[in-house]
Amino acid sequence: MRHQDKLISINQQQGDRPTPKWMFDHHRLDAYWVAKEALLLGMAIVGKLPRGYGKLKDQLTRALQGQFTQTTEAASRTGDDRRARFRSARAEAGEAAGILEALLELHVVDTHEVDAVTARLWRLCAMLTKLARLGR
Repeated sequence: MRHQDKLISINQQQGDRPTPKWMFDHHRLDAYWVAKEALLLGMAIVGKLPRGYGKLKDQLTRALQGQFTQTTEAASRTGDDRRARFRSARAEAGEAAGILEALLELHVVDTHEVDAVTARLWRLCAMLTKLARLGR
């Protein structure tokens, strides 16, 4: 059984991830799936922000999208280029977490929703820290 086929088989057994129609490099990274969850949950929060928080809304959107796209792109890179993308993704995840914390302190977002996103961003940062050191 090829490595790719094993990964698809594992994903089907776990039942928590859809089996992709096509298998790209990023599908093999747990960090990709965590980044995607953070993006989807975070964008739901962005959609609920009240008027008057436009700058934070825009920056949160960019940070959430950045952590996802940089993680995805890094999977297809090698060496120093790969490490740089993982570090950039980690910085974007940290930025998104910081903005969410500020919005929480401003009492404009739901604590449970923020906790769900922040937990994934925290996990992602831990994963990206290790991936940035490996840099295959």
